[in-house]
Amino acid sequence: MILGLTVAQGKEGRLGVPSAGDVTSEPHQQAENSVKSILRSVFTTGLLALLGLGLAQALTVHAQGETLPAAQREPFRILHVMSFDSPWRWTDGQFAGFKEGLGSDVRAEYQVFQMDVKRNGSRDAKEQKGREARALIDNWKPDLVYTSDDDAQEFVTRHYLNQKLPFVFSGVNKEPRKHGMEGASNVTGVLEQEHFVESVKLLQVLSPKIRRLAVISDTGPQWPPVIARMRASMDRLPGVELVAVDQVKTFEQFKEKLASYSTVADAVVQLGIFNLAGTDGKNVRYQDVQKWASENGTLPDTSFWIDRVHFGVLASMTISEREQGLAAGRLARAILLDGQSPASLPIKPTVRGHPAINLARAKQLGISVTSTVLLSSEVVTGYEWAKP
Repeated sequence: MILGLTVAQGKEGRLGVPSAGDVTSEPHQQAENSVKSILRSVFTTGLLALLGLGLAQALTVHAQGETLPAAQREPFRILHVMSFDSPWRWTDGQFAGFKEGLGSDVRAEYQVFQMDVKRNGSRDAKEQKGREARALIDNWKPDLVYTSDDDAQEFVTRHYLNQKLPFVFSGVNKEPRKHGMEGASNVTGVLEQEHFVESVKLLQVLSPKIRRLAVISDTGPQWPPVIARMRASMDRLPGVELVAVDQVKTFEQFKEKLASYSTVADAVVQLGIFNLAGTDGKNVRYQDVQKWASENGTLPDTSFWIDRVHFGVLASMTISEREQGLAAGRLARAILLDGQSPASLPIKPTVRGHPAINLARAKQLGISVTSTVLLSSEVVTGYEWAKP
């Protein structure tokens, strides 16, 4: 009976049910064996389920880890390499849009590298800035690199093609294949395509007699693709022709060409004005170029960026820097948070333009602006360079 008591206590310890007799009797022994068998089955099944869940989670983490090298740690490290500089509305607006597109719920640590190609305009200077940016990438080891405008692609992105580090770009004028990025497994982004036809039509609303266009630009390598797209879209502007397309190297050549257009053209389209050498061989600040054009140009003019309207062109259906950055930020979110491959995210341009008019320039040219146009556009009342 002592043995029976001992086993009964053991049963109570396992099942919480006290013994009601001699546990060595056959009916009770069979019952105990049955219960033990059930418990062993439940325990074994549960253990296997837990092990299976753990294995599945481990496999999931491992699989995600191959696509998302930074998915297991936040904040994400994001390096922004801008071709140009800050403060400037074009670059700052892209960066602000990128952060908005990435999402306020995403914790991110940023570093910004400015190539400042308006001042570092020679190829040697750009290559040096590219080396500095690449050194920062290699030392800081970001989870994603956000690059804006073409020079950052030429001197930074193309050095990392088909590697694990993801790159997202915006503000790129050239076709991706020109930068060697087409089909790259780790690159996606947003193309910058001008609203040329819409800008000319806006000029025609302000000055209906416009039929002949002159185009002027510096010799930057990003402008030939823009000019090619403009030529290809002329069939959408019936009765309008391109009477001059000039790319010049110096500020003096720019002045001469602009002055000559008054006898052959009805309006001027300005493209790049960043790399115009002055008499000292250094690039003249684009703000100074724009000021001279506003003070001396006698024809209605357009360009494709909002800062140009602030500095003096008459009107533009501008490329939205916010929309460029916003689209890029959404791509970055898809990569970092959703685990999507950059190559699976299509490269495409933004399509929404933003109309803007400079009233000071309109007044200078003797053009009246209707209330309908004013109500549908961003209105700039003066010249940025004239502010104290």
